[in-house]
Amino acid sequence: MSDPLLTPPGAAALSPAARERAYRRNFAVFLADFVLFTIGISLIGATTVIPDFIRRLTDVEVLIALSSQMFEFLWLLPQLLIARRLVRVRNKKWWFVGPNLAARPMLVLYALLIVLVGPERPGLLLGGFLLFYGLAALGDGLVGVPWLDLVGSSLDNRRRARLFGYGNAVVGVAMLGLAPAVRLILDHDGLAFPNNYALLFALAGALMLATIPFTLFIKELPGGEPRATVPSLREYLPELGRVLRHDAPFRAMITARLLSSLYLMAAPFYIGYGTEVLGMASSVAVSHLLFMQTLGGVVGALLFSRLGERRTLRFIRIAMGVALAQVTLALTAGALGPAPLYLAFAAGGFVQGSLGISFMNWVIIHSTPDQRPIYSGLFNSISAVSLLSAPLIGGTLVEELGYQAVFVAALMVMAGGLWVALRYVQPPKEAAQPA
Repeated sequence: MSDPLLTPPGAAALSPAARERAYRRNFAVFLADFVLFTIGISLIGATTVIPDFIRRLTDVEVLIALSSQMFEFLWLLPQLLIARRLVRVRNKKWWFVGPNLAARPMLVLYALLIVLVGPERPGLLLGGFLLFYGLAALGDGLVGVPWLDLVGSSLDNRRRARLFGYGNAVVGVAMLGLAPAVRLILDHDGLAFPNNYALLFALAGALMLATIPFTLFIKELPGGEPRATVPSLREYLPELGRVLRHDAPFRAMITARLLSSLYLMAAPFYIGYGTEVLGMASSVAVSHLLFMQTLGGVVGALLFSRLGERRTLRFIRIAMGVALAQVTLALTAGALGPAPLYLAFAAGGFVQGSLGISFMNWVIIHSTPDQRPIYSGLFNSISAVSLLSAPLIGGTLVEELGYQAVFVAALMVMAGGLWVALRYVQPPKEAAQPA
């Protein structure tokens, strides 16, 4: 069964021509924002550049693992509280644009700190990373719920699927061209450490800053009806409980997302496995494996652009199956050499570039406009619990039992998530009907 193609109910008051013009304009604006931001964050890849950089500052595996998941965890964490505020807000645009003005310069500031501090004080560089990278992530978390609401109300389903799919494909092609530049920057013959990483952080931050002028041109279309007041916590928490009790498909999807987030316990250690166990040079491993990861991301994005409009759930199941292949390939690399690890990174790129957006697309379609802030905030904030646990579990497993132990654990939790998605999650049809 395929997912329905719906027009956001709030847009129905516009004439068809005006609605079409708004959709075209918003698609271009959202695409520019998505592409620039995602290229920026990809330049400092959470499973390649970031763990490789932090490993040069500390040998504590838990901190290395935490650095890899830190952005997504802090992005998810505040969304439930933001959702509570947004239920009484009719227009969400400035809730998206405003926090970006403060958050998106943070990586440029950290690049400046790296240059000023130099290599002699790794503890200060680590502390600065946790501060500036953390503030960038928290700021992006503040805009997560309004962004999802805007994408849900101001784009139709067809363009939203193409935004995620084409956007990630464009990012992937761009990163294929930029991967050699990343290798050149990190190469021993290039800039000395840590200025080589400072350059990557500066480039990433500049691209994030470049998104701000585009977002000013979003034409917001009407969404759900706002409430008269912000609900108190005494009213809000039971409402969240009712959503979980009465919406079984949503509850099952949250379970699948929690398990797939725990699977990320292995994400920071693929690159360390390549350099420390398989003997790959750091500059070669980061650039070549980043290339394969990007290539996989392009394939995943193009497939999502075909399936995401009407078959979001089918795509989620496919991506989770590819995730199982990633861990299996990494496990075989110990016996067969680096070749399976290249394929594992391609599979990881497929998952990293498309599984998260397919989860979000399912929630947007599944929830009504009035429910969307609560549904997206609840979905993302609960996911933060497993994302916090993942690096702690992963780092402990690597320190105590080695890399293969964390790969086996990741394989088991993703298999559980796929089983839930196959057995209990339904296509988002009934709840998606306009009120």
